[in-house]
Amino acid sequence: MDKRNRKKKTVDDTVCEIHKFSGYAVLSNCFVRSTNLGCPAIGLLGRVMDLPPEWNFSKAGLIAICPDGETAIDSALNDLKEWGYLEVVVKMPNENPTGRIQTVYKFYEYSAKDTSIPQYDYELETFTVDNAVLNRVKKDSNFTMVSTALLRNKTIPNKLLGLLLKVRSLPDYWHFSMSGLKAICKEGRTAVHNAVNKLIDMGYLVRTQLLSNESVHNCFEYVYSFFDVPVTKEQADELEAETRRKAITIRAGGRAEKPISSKGEKQRVENLYPDIPSAETPLSENHGQYNNNNTLQKNQLRSDKSSIIPSAAIPQVFNGENVEKSNEGYNAEEVEYYTEVVKQNIGYGYLGDWLTVDGRDGYAEADNIVGFIVDEICSTLPYTTLRGTNFPRSVIKSKMLRANIYMVENVLVNMAKVDNIKNFRKYFISALYNEVLTYHFNEGCESRWADNAVAEMYGRAV
Repeated sequence: MDKRNRKKKTVDDTVCEIHKFSGYAVLSNCFVRSTNLGCPAIGLLGRVMDLPPEWNFSKAGLIAICPDGETAIDSALNDLKEWGYLEVVVKMPNENPTGRIQTVYKFYEYSAKDTSIPQYDYELETFTVDNAVLNRVKKDSNFTMVSTALLRNKTIPNKLLGLLLKVRSLPDYWHFSMSGLKAICKEGRTAVHNAVNKLIDMGYLVRTQLLSNESVHNCFEYVYSFFDVPVTKEQADELEAETRRKAITIRAGGRAEKPISSKGEKQRVENLYPDIPSAETPLSENHGQYNNNNTLQKNQLRSDKSSIIPSAAIPQVFNGENVEKSNEGYNAEEVEYYTEVVKQNIGYGYLGDWLTVDGRDGYAEADNIVGFIVDEICSTLPYTTLRGTNFPRSVIKSKMLRANIYMVENVLVNMAKVDNIKNFRKYFISALYNEVLTYHFNEGCESRWADNAVAEMYGRAV
């Protein structure tokens, strides 16, 4: 492979940065960009295509170079076989010069069976070794350069590797967002969210959150920096500081205010939640998991969901001009402070983008949602009545401060399925309270269901 100096690829300036290092493998985008293949299968096939010819191909060998385990490897191999990227041939003793039964693995970088990728007449180059055949696409275009250090790292699971490969293959004009990433992955929202967090924990991704007074768009934004080689916590902190400094520098007209980036300010935001009483009564509402079949086409996410907060029926509640009136007992600084905290907690920028995909003013709707939550936090009433039950103000406040973007999305998606909602605001607060209360339990149930489905499908105990 040609040696190259460190190179940075930037998508939409401060949205997504990919840091590359020397020592590359060249992978076809055919399988990397597939939405039929799961990330574990993409990661495993990427590893295989980079293995040297003298490597002994076997399932035991694949397990040895991956941290995933036998069950996960079997699942990834079955995914590859289902979509035509792997063919397993068993040679009987009379067909093998050695006189033994031999399993031959035939891997393909392109499959005509996979309808999620463009169908072209690709020229395949065949590389044959003792017990494997690698059918690689002849690469004169539509390929991705990937560090061999990343592909041969035995500590990164195939699922995370596959997600990294998919991100690296994205074109420069692609608008990076979590909702967009979910749209081009086979996995669901929760799985993509967990994979991103694990990449951050392992040092392959540094996520910097820009506050509204640091962003050039005057709203919360995230900067994602991906790495071939994991960075340390100290390096990640330095990168965050540098990213924030650059963002403030490029603000139009030099209007940047002093960023809230000191450890004291961060700690103040993280430790907002008061103690929660030991007994709380859950609401009897059923909120299913978020399942939105968005697709990516020409850098646009399209959705068929309808508005759940009609702008004509419900005016914007939170208005800075009447803060003192609508939040009596709280001064303007406190209301402004909680507004910033809520925007940060629920990913205001992401939420606005997500609500805008079908052509409406998503940020106006996001402002409504922020206003609903802030009003509940700042209310001077001793309790809030939800579905006929009175809840202490401290309980409501703690739950509203724990709400995040995924909980809000779940609530909005489920509200769109409900007919004849008389009061959108009260319904939203009630549903959000219940979502915060049961969110982790629902995730656990979903995970256990997936494990059980794998066990039933492959006949293995989890």
